[in-house]
Amino acid sequence: MAKCNVCGKSVLFGNAVSHSHRRSNKMWKPNIKKVNVQTEAGNRKMYVCTSCLRSGKVQRAAVVKAAPAVEA
Repeated sequence: MAKCNVCGKSVLFGNAVSHSHRRSNKMWKPNIKKVNVQTEAGNRKMYVCTSCLRSGKVQRAAVVKAAPAVEA
């Protein structure tokens, strides 16, 4: 499972309880994305949860696309 490299958020385990109170195993997964992040050492890909992205704990790297070559 992926884990947030910023806050360490990962999966949680527990029980899903039905209306008749029968229990089955349940797993809650955080919303984790693989994004390009700007660091001191340069840009690198990291697993970051969306709550860290929204709160501004990480800075996304700017995506630079090359211009298409024009032939004369």
